[in-house]
Amino acid sequence: MAKKDDLELRPVMTRIPEGLRRRLERQAKWHRTSMNQEIVKRLQESFDIPDQASEIVSDVSGEIDSALGDVFASLDEIQSQNRAILSHLGLPDPAEDRQRVREEARARQEAQRRKEAERRKAAMERAGAARRPETEPSVETGDGEKK
Repeated sequence: MAKKDDLELRPVMTRIPEGLRRRLERQAKWHRTSMNQEIVKRLQESFDIPDQASEIVSDVSGEIDSALGDVFASLDEIQSQNRAILSHLGLPDPAEDRQRVREEARARQEAQRRKEAERRKAAMERAGAARRPETEPSVETGDGEKK
């Protein structure tokens, strides 16, 4: 319940542009109220509208969530019926086929990565072996030959 102070009217001096004053005056005449009542109503609405909008958003999102739940339940039921029909006809489930194809593609990619890594490792080992010095140092003989 509103307090007595909240309901008591207090004078407030304010300066507003002339164009806005004229608009308020026209709206007050249109609504058959005083300019003061028009201003108070508009100020109150400026505080009430965001609260009302929040409530509306909350209600709508709740309805959407509920509707989506119903849609997903219906889709699950349809998928189940499709699987039963496909099974009865002896046909494979396309969703299972897609999953199998994806898994096979991942396995091929992984095998390719492993094979490439082994190839790089072998190449690095060959390059390292080519750079190593011989186990016995070569010694030049007096005639310019290496021994």
